[in-house]
Amino acid sequence: MPLIALRAFVAAGRHRNFTRAATALGVTQGVVSRHVAALERMGATRLFERRGAQATLTPAGAQLYDAVHDAFAAIELASQQLVQPRRRSDRLQVRTSMPTLALAVLMPALPAFSEKHSVQVDLVTSLAPVEPRDAFDVLVTRDLDVSGAECWELATETLVCVASPAQAKTWSEKAPQRWPMLSARSRPELLATWARAQEIAPEKLDVRAVDEHFYLAIARAIGGAGILVVPKLLVADHLANHTLVCLPKGPLRSGARYAAFVNPRSSNLQAATAFCRWLKTLLVKRAQAA
Repeated sequence: MPLIALRAFVAAGRHRNFTRAATALGVTQGVVSRHVAALERMGATRLFERRGAQATLTPAGAQLYDAVHDAFAAIELASQQLVQPRRRSDRLQVRTSMPTLALAVLMPALPAFSEKHSVQVDLVTSLAPVEPRDAFDVLVTRDLDVSGAECWELATETLVCVASPAQAKTWSEKAPQRWPMLSARSRPELLATWARAQEIAPEKLDVRAVDEHFYLAIARAIGGAGILVVPKLLVADHLANHTLVCLPKGPLRSGARYAAFVNPRSSNLQAATAFCRWLKTLLVKRAQAA
């Protein structure tokens, strides 16, 4: 079967209308009709019942449509992804080494940036070091670097000790050595940093659970499973709506700094710079609100 005829058939089956299918394909309605007719002759069966402008798939047509339309959808998607890198004026690839920041801070706020700047942001998370040929426009990170790139200092990290309101009420008056602590495997040093600031040997803490990332540990804390030492930036919304509250021990500066790097090889430097400026303002507002 000729692929061009199958493509016309799939478009007609999708739109249930030969004229709309032709518009979608950029051809005339007669071209679509001829391709469908050729398939019907090849299969010796009708594929559509046409009543006025409406085209309804016959049982044979529905069987063929179910067999091929997913494949054509996959081809169309692959074609769009292939040409996207060329459309750099309206797309920005932002890479970050901090998945919890991406989930808790960036994802909810990105629609506002896209609407204001008419730029679609593709967000990628990766903990790997940056390689010279990596394709991205902006790197948002705490622990990586981009040689020769413009650097935007975004925020300094402040640690807070948080829990659900019920857990905070239960444990706030008791010795921290007895607290049921939670931790994140991605940054185990934060709990030790906090413990030493409280003059507690880290090994004396009662660690009840260790999750892979902070977004999992935060969810566990909200559920009332224990007490979590976490960067304040990541729980600002939860503190504002009181699903989490701070315990008395803190806040504490960890010494870590958040930064954004504009890739010097970016083909959309103006949008990349606008994104960094917007992100810095966003983080400042979150810090003030919390």
